[in-house]
Amino acid sequence: MSGALVAIVGRPNVGKSTLFNRLVGARKAIVEDNPGVTRDRLYGVAEWDGRRFLVVDTGGIDPSLDDGLPGHIRAQAEIAIEEADLIVFVVDSSEGATASDHEIAALLRRSGRPVLVAANKTDGPKREIHAHALHELGLGEIFPVSAAHGRRFGELCDAIVAKLPEDATIETARAIPEGTRIAFMGRPNAGKSTLINALMREPRVIVDAAAGTTRDAVDLPFEFNGKPLVLIDTAGLRRRRQVARAQEKLAAIKSIRAMERTQVVVLVIDASLGVTDQDQRLARMSFERGKGVVVALHKWDLVAGDARLARERLAHTEEALAFLERPRIIKTSAVGEGRDEGKGKTRNLDEVLIACLKTARGLGRHIPTSDLNEEVKAAVAENSPPMHKSKPVKLLYATQAEVEPPLIVISANMGRCLAPAYERYLIRRIRKRWDLRGVPVRLVVRARGRGNRERARTNRSAKA
Repeated sequence: MSGALVAIVGRPNVGKSTLFNRLVGARKAIVEDNPGVTRDRLYGVAEWDGRRFLVVDTGGIDPSLDDGLPGHIRAQAEIAIEEADLIVFVVDSSEGATASDHEIAALLRRSGRPVLVAANKTDGPKREIHAHALHELGLGEIFPVSAAHGRRFGELCDAIVAKLPEDATIETARAIPEGTRIAFMGRPNAGKSTLINALMREPRVIVDAAAGTTRDAVDLPFEFNGKPLVLIDTAGLRRRRQVARAQEKLAAIKSIRAMERTQVVVLVIDASLGVTDQDQRLARMSFERGKGVVVALHKWDLVAGDARLARERLAHTEEALAFLERPRIIKTSAVGEGRDEGKGKTRNLDEVLIACLKTARGLGRHIPTSDLNEEVKAAVAENSPPMHKSKPVKLLYATQAEVEPPLIVISANMGRCLAPAYERYLIRRIRKRWDLRGVPVRLVVRARGRGNRERARTNRSAKA
């Protein structure tokens, strides 16, 4: 990997994410006074003394636990160590060097990577005495810092920059990924992370049977058919009353923020359960925020063996999500040994990305004004608009004012004179002709010349 990469490692709850957030200058990682909050690798960009470098936050390593979720977290941390040019080993100075710290120190020595020891939670001069006792780890100089308060933070940054290769340049595409942004969203344990790993063909994000494994929204650069994409894995969203812990609430907020900065949302639905109220809320939330929506009926292998159940599940999905206006529904699955690590047998994963690219094109499509007026004229010829206040409605001119999502503005002889049902009729015709499936099309009707009159009124007021 080109560019300088600094990995932050340590046991749980020593302040790694707090240090990460201070380095990148944003609250990108979830921080809470509970161990095990960070799980996947989370990347960010830091800048110090004119040098820019990548930083990766990792989950807490517990050497005593190698199975289940702790084992997955350790595997992700080891990948980060292997990628890194420099490792910042974070230790809690208030507790001193624990047995786990010694085991992690041994792991870092075997890696052969340069290491800096950050004695975190050193909030005052008295704590520095305890910090210097960490020399027993045998990893060289100790940097007493307080990530929460920024105490002696500059000294650590100076040491980081001094240790990095001078000719290393940041890989901008990795730091600020470009391409069509696709967020995988859904309820906990619907299979979002499994889909991500299957698409990337590597265990890039942690998959575990326990619901709520993903906490941070993780951006993953990817290329498909020569086109740059950014796949965003998000935390599963529960009903509001079920979100009790602060870290789950923050994870939910980060998922919503990930939705805000994406173009297409892949709504991952557990096919064995079908569409739930929460799935509908997520779909509606995405649509109302102007996002294209693709539906992945995941774990299709669990219903494919029963033809009647499969037909019913597909029909119910189409009916329950009818407000999305015929979104592309893809039946997906990942089965077999190693499926959670991206090595199993998959179904229709390429079709998911093809559907996303088609939806993204529809989201950004600009319809020529002449073609749009031709379609509106044909719609009126087939089905005239109903009367408004006992007066006939005439649609005079149509144009597209915005994209992502498309906004159609129609000038009429009266403002806001179309019945909602007729507006839906027009939108469906537009959506069908230009293949805008799963794309939120907005339509505004205004009186003829209203824009010119408003501008003239504004000008007169300014002169007065």
